[in-house]
Amino acid sequence: MAGTSLCLCVCAAGLFAEDLLQRDYRRDRAVLAYVAAHPGAEPGQVAQAVSSSEGVTARSLERLREDGLLVHDDGDAGHAAEGYRLAPQ
Repeated sequence: MAGTSLCLCVCAAGLFAEDLLQRDYRRDRAVLAYVAAHPGAEPGQVAQAVSSSEGVTARSLERLREDGLLVHDDGDAGHAAEGYRLAPQ
């Protein structure tokens, strides 16, 4: 009986982890779609558009940047704002 309970707990934990990964994947897709439609979008704008917190959205933006899908514009003397756009291919 204890072995079955342990197995159920491990399986449930695995399913929970998979659900979290799927949520991250869906959020990343929404973030990518928003930035594609709104080049130069700032993190706060993206967060509001995808109905997520700025911290969670920042992690999505960073993942997408690390994967080479987005680039981060730091702004320059003429533009104080920084934003994201699709990476050139």
